[in-house]
Amino acid sequence: MKVDAKAYFRDATAGILNEGPFPPKVNRATNFTVHWLITNYGTDISGIEVKAFLGPNVKMTNLAKSNAGSVPAYNAQTQEVSWQIDKIIATKGLLGSPPEAIFQVEVIPSQAGNYWPLIQGTSLKATDDFTGISLTAVDSAITTLLPDDRTVLSSQGIVVQ
Repeated sequence: MKVDAKAYFRDATAGILNEGPFPPKVNRATNFTVHWLITNYGTDISGIEVKAFLGPNVKMTNLAKSNAGSVPAYNAQTQEVSWQIDKIIATKGLLGSPPEAIFQVEVIPSQAGNYWPLIQGTSLKATDDFTGISLTAVDSAITTLLPDDRTVLSSQGIVVQ
């Protein structure tokens, strides 16, 4: 199994409108959408949990959706976003659409000159239904560099005054 985390400023296919300045500006709110996609390989899995902590001065808005029945939840005290799924069948994401969650975050950068961290590394935990073994997968942190958003240049993600 694999988890893939992506973020976008312009995300028309998600049906969520992100607002705010881009490049991001110090002390001004900008929205981004984060996508979590799961690919499952050779066995059914259950008890799936995807988690990530948000970066500094980043919070989840109330916009979240999923094609897997449940949507991501936000714990404002810990700044952690989590997504729970009961079961994913083998080869889901290889054959057919992967389970996907989309949620919007708002960032208010406090200093200029670098890319701003949106989310820390994403982790996925699940149980292999055949063997009962605990499985894990991770994906790297995401910043305003936005490597998956083809509508922006990488240099545009650097926070400005």
